[in-house]
Amino acid sequence: MTRVLSIAVIVAIGVMFAMPFAREAYRRYQVSQRLDSVMDDRDRQAFSQWNGDAASFGRSLYERCVREQGQGASPCERYRFAFQ
Repeated sequence: MTRVLSIAVIVAIGVMFAMPFAREAYRRYQVSQRLDSVMDDRDRQAFSQWNGDAASFGRSLYERCVREQGQGASPCERYRFAFQ
């Protein structure tokens, strides 16, 4: 009984530590799927080397577009939905 309980506790602790990494991996996948149609090769390369979270990468693409196109530009809306 003690052995089963200790194994259950170890598994629970392992899941607790793995959840944030799994959540971020899933979020990166979601953002990459949403942005796949609007990213060029340079953006894909930058995304694969991005150390931050996926939402911040989408936000940086949106902010870059706003700097280049101006606030409220319609081409920038395609980036906005990726990090919301």
